[in-house]
Amino acid sequence: MSVEGVGAAGPLPRGRHGLSREQVESSQYQRLCSAVLEAVGELGYAATTVADIVSRAQVARRTFYAVFGGKDECFAAAYDLAVGKALDQLRDTVTGMVGVSFADRVRISFEIYLRVLAAQPAAARALYVETMAAGPGLVAHRARVHRRFAEYIIAVVRIGVRDGELAAEPDPELIDMLLGGIDDRVRSCLNERDASHLPELASLFTRTAIAISRPPA
Repeated sequence: MSVEGVGAAGPLPRGRHGLSREQVESSQYQRLCSAVLEAVGELGYAATTVADIVSRAQVARRTFYAVFGGKDECFAAAYDLAVGKALDQLRDTVTGMVGVSFADRVRISFEIYLRVLAAQPAAARALYVETMAAGPGLVAHRARVHRRFAEYIIAVVRIGVRDGELAAEPDPELIDMLLGGIDDRVRSCLNERDASHLPELASLFTRTAIAISRPPA
């Protein structure tokens, strides 16, 4: 996620800008992905229209349809892009740390991720709440993202095993349960409180992940 990485590019300058066709298309794609997350997070999935998306992205309607077949396809692409960027950022930052304990590595992972979500409440709501209303078309995307999160956790655990802090990798089904619990707690926080409270969940997530990784003898 990073979520903050989606839509980092602003509108293209007017007139001659010297950008290549690939740079223009990349900017448009990222702006559309950012715009659909903002629109869905603020308006709700059902209420969001293509007109809402293109107006926020500052691109022409014909440009939207040159890239995506419709709202569903755009939202699915934004979902994949946002979570993929977040996991890439975590992997690059956390797994590359030297001299950091397993517990601290887990804590830092959750702190970074939850801060990114808290900084962009509309995107957080789109990713965790409105995906539930997006229908069966997003089921495969959610399952794939779930697997990518599991792979990241396993990568962190393997560092703990390598460094002698953990005896072995945890049962994959327990990691599944952890990820389901994280989704539920994030969703509840967004529904019952607001995104600014998400970083408060880092301690709970850290304790749970450590307990799963270090089962009692």
